Amino acid sequence: MNSKNTFFFSILFSIVIVAKTAYTFATNDALIFILKPISKAVSLVSNVNFQYANEFGFYFEELNITIDKSCSGINFWLISFVVFATLLVKICNSNFQKIIVIPLSLLATYILTLFANTSRILTSIFIEKQTNFNYSWLHQAEGVFIYLSFLILVYMILNYTLTKYYSHDEKLT
Repeated sequence: MNSKNTFFFSILFSIVIVAKTAYTFATNDALIFILKPISKAVSLVSNVNFQYANEFGFYFEELNITIDKSCSGINFWLISFVVFATLLVKICNSNFQKIIVIPLSLLATYILTLFANTSRILTSIFIEKQTNFNYSWLHQAEGVFIYLSFLILVYMILNYTLTKYYSHDEKLT
């Protein structure tokens, strides 16, 4: 690790620790900023209405599913944020650029998380409707597959783009 980036990597690590701690104590109401857009997207694509209650989350009666804290995608958001921000901090020349990269990475990966998580939920709904499978392991495996696919794809695109457009002494991988 480059010593000139240690401070910024410490900031990233601190953000992750604070976010994971906050997530541990969060309720559905505290996560409304991520649960509501995902629920609205699922509702729009599936053409099914939902009801919200803090205790239960967003309930889709016709689909018999609930989108709640456990479906928020916070872990994916934090992982993708660290990947984005780490790659970008490494190529920044000034401390100002490095500082700006952090909130921009949070925003970009928030949008990525909304898209990836909505895709995961819609895929789960499709699998459940099209098959007789109702195994929790299948739901988890599908989530791992989708999140990992998104993370690898976005990493490859970002790393390729940064490598192509920024010549830098330090490798980005």
